[in-house]
Amino acid sequence: MPHWVKIIPLVFILSMLLLPIASLRAGESASTGLTARELARIEKGRAVVKPEIHSTGDGTRGARIKAYCIINKPPDAVWAVMLNYHQFDEFMPRLEKIEVLERTKSTMKVTETVYVPLGVLSYTIDLIFKPAQRTVMWALDKSNKHDIADTFGTWELLPYSHGKTMLRYTATLDSGMFVPRFLEEALIKNDLSDALLSLKRRTESNGTWKKKR
Repeated sequence: MPHWVKIIPLVFILSMLLLPIASLRAGESASTGLTARELARIEKGRAVVKPEIHSTGDGTRGARIKAYCIINKPPDAVWAVMLNYHQFDEFMPRLEKIEVLERTKSTMKVTETVYVPLGVLSYTIDLIFKPAQRTVMWALDKSNKHDIADTFGTWELLPYSHGKTMLRYTATLDSGMFVPRFLEEALIKNDLSDALLSLKRRTESNGTWKKKR
């Protein structure tokens, strides 16, 4: 299979999974890192995706990504959806199946199956839920089968004005393969926008919205 084709499911892995980062620092706004134009965009119900493509030193490229959207519900409501991560296949695009392998009060290990036009991929991730910070951190379980070099990330649910939530997503991907830069950036922006807006729809519908199969 051509390398450029493989990036499609790899980018989607980022868009629907959960770079460890610090919680919101004292005095830091939920909109830190956003320009006035970007903030206006997400206040209209859209998502902003900001990828940074970098060389990994072995001839391939990786990506560091930040993405944002505003959810018209308080952080506790979004957190309730995140705690039901095993139901993400009901509303996240491309995700067809989640198998929970291990689960504790604050952690979860899951294997996910993703259907793409040219095949099926599965991978296992470890998630850590931090209720005090309203943060979910995730990382690839390299002891299980996987199709990328590395990926890890964080979902942050930050209080915003008038009972809303700023959803801030940060992730790092090393696909271990060469992908044309323009294609990689386009796929990241499109897939991540769809993922964030799907979580927004799910939360704003009080957990009832589902994707069309």
